[in-house]
Amino acid sequence: MSAPELSQDEQEALVVQWLKACPGFFERHAEVLQEVRLKDPNSDRAISLQERQMHLLRSQNQELNLRLNEMLRFGSRNDKTQVAMVAWLQKLIEAKDINEVNSALESGLSSVFEVEVCKVLPVDPIFEKLLDRPICQAFANCPDVFKEKLGHLQANNEWESLAILAIPLDQSRFAGLVLLSKDGERFTEDMGVFYLRQIAGLAAAALRRVAS
Repeated sequence: MSAPELSQDEQEALVVQWLKACPGFFERHAEVLQEVRLKDPNSDRAISLQERQMHLLRSQNQELNLRLNEMLRFGSRNDKTQVAMVAWLQKLIEAKDINEVNSALESGLSSVFEVEVCKVLPVDPIFEKLLDRPICQAFANCPDVFKEKLGHLQANNEWESLAILAIPLDQSRFAGLVLLSKDGERFTEDMGVFYLRQIAGLAAAALRRVAS
């Protein structure tokens, strides 16, 4: 009785197993490596194993360079954000009245988040809903009830994303803070909001300090 015919995958698996079990094979038969021909990933021509390895190494180096550049870019951006954050906090501390606090909030946070507009919104009970979960999403998906609170700002058709925070002035009074961006990726629904809640807490402390 003849042995059952092996499939292509089974034959290749046996070859792989045999080569792993005989690590010295290519040392004893180096000429085999020179004769092996593989398909060039960038064309239809056949290339040697050594050439294929060079292609692979070149591709890996390019990927590593991209990752390194991305890390450097994020590192530079984080440094810039930290500098802007410290400058913002300094302005808040130095602000002497409600107008100066509002100005520090709006100009400082525009710089921290690199957005076109940051605006303190008047006290409204509806902002209490955002105390634990600020809005952070595409502008088009923002509920109309909150868009209405933006006044003339909502008429700008260039906004792509936004964040709206609740600023607790006391237990029953809540102002709002909106950040508007033309960048659709600046604020997205999958972003964490812990940082935004911290911003809201600092803004609230600054406003309560100068409240009459």
